[in-house]
Formats: sequence, structure tokens, C-alpha cells
Amino acid sequence: MKILTLNLHTYQELSWEKEDTLCSFLKKYRPIQETVANFITEKNIDFAFFQEAGQYIDDEADMELFGVLIKKSNHVRILSDILFEQGRNYYFTWDVSHYGFGVWEEGLGILSKYPIVEFESRYVSRKDDLNTFYSRKIIRARVCVGNNITDLYCTHFNWKEAGFAQEFLNLVNWIEEVGNDSFVIAGDFNIPYGSEEYLLVINTKIFGKRLIDAWVVANPEKPAQPTFRGDILSKESERIDYIFIPEGWEVKDSEIVFDKERVSDHMGVFCKVLNK
Repeated sequence: MKILTLNLHTYQELSWEKEDTLCSFLKKYRPIQETVANFITEKNIDFAFFQEAGQYIDDEADMELFGVLIKKSNHVRILSDILFEQGRNYYFTWDVSHYGFGVWEEGLGILSKYPIVEFESRYVSRKDDLNTFYSRKIIRARVCVGNNITDLYCTHFNWKEAGFAQEFLNLVNWIEEVGNDSFVIAGDFNIPYGSEEYLLVINTKIFGKRLIDAWVVANPEKPAQPTFRGDILSKESERIDYIFIPEGWEVKDSEIVFDKERVSDHMGVFCKVLNK
């Protein structure tokens, strides 16, 4: 499996000018989206996990997927459309977690080369109010790859002080409730490598197996290489984006991408893994 995870920064890489309409803004933003889509095509990605994937709050919905209303401005939908124009057929799903920056419905999305046969989303945070940034949802997409039924969990957790540990344990309980031991967990964890919270993740067993940090297995000499560029609030660049697979799977390769061509305040994590 070739996997990508990337926090898209909810359309914040370009400024919305006074003269902009939604149409003109999306046109300006398209080169950034094309950069991401081109990478997906170049690497022949199987699954892409996206966080802070937005759609404009006042845009009119014209599609429904798994009971969720999807708008033309939906970032993951646009990536799917660009890929289709390149001759690549990708399925996608998405759901909103909260409102972002006053004008965006901010959520999580997954692109898949394989049909999504089941979808579910749940809040794992204490808050489940669209009006607060601390409302954190996780989405699960089930895909069939050959004879393997795999569940894809796209995550965007809160920070330590806002409840990370309980949110992660809520996810663990959810995975074991679903009962499928073939799964991938990927996304923005908002916890730095080596922290107490990181140790909680890698020492927690799901179906009796620990989680493997794909990046560390492939790059043991630089385990803390940053995936987040830093901002006014945190001021520090650090690795907070992860792809975790169950113990027993094999990691073929992993790299941090979009480190030179900026598409977000985050860089992406790409890996190749084999489900044994």
C-alpha cells in the first residue's frame, strides 16, 4: 500500500482579498491543489488521508456521500476532480469536524483508489460543537484490496492539554469495537515525537499488537524530522504527523514530502507498507 497523509491548512495558504469571489479564490488556489494531485499521480498513491480539508460554509451542496453534504468547494472533492482529469479514478469521502476561520467547514477526508464500501465518523473529543475548534472527529473508511478488508482511520487530535490521551483511547476502543485488525491510522496527532503522548501511542496494544510508526522504521537515524513548519502559537517545527500500522506489517519506505514546495503549514508523510 502506498499511503499519504497531509494536513491541508483549510485554504489558508493564500489570502482572500476584498475583490475575491469564491470562484476567483478557488481559481487562485488551484495550483496548490494541482501540486498535491500531481504527487498522488506520480507516486500512484493508494490512499491519501487529509486533515483540515475545508469547504466554503455558504457554498451550496450539490452532492451527498454516506449522508454527508458535499459542496463544489470541498478540497478533497476538487483533488478527486483534478485526478480524474489526469485519467485517475479516485473515490473519496469527507465529514466536517468544526467551523474554521469563520467561513469554512473544516473536516477530514480520504481519497482511495479502491471503492469505499463503508463509512463512519465519530467525535472523540469532549466537545462535539461545530462552533469550537476543539471539537475533533475521526473518520473511518472501509476498503477491499484483493481479499483484504482494511479500515482507514483519518485523525486530527487535540493537543495534550486539550485531551489528546482520552481522544486516542476513544479511537482504540472504536477500532476494537469494529473488530477488524487490518487497519491504518494516519493524520495530524498534534503530539511531538518522543513525548509522553507519543509513548502512549506506541505502547498501546490493539488486538494484542503494538502500533508501528512507519517513518521511524524506515528512517531510524532521524526519528524527529519535522512535519510541521511552526507558527506564531507553537513557534517550533516538530514531527506531529504520523502513519501507524499494526505490528507484523512490513514498512518498505517512508519519506517526508512537500518540504520544498509549500502546499500547507504541514509537510506530508508518504510511505509504502505491506500487510502480511
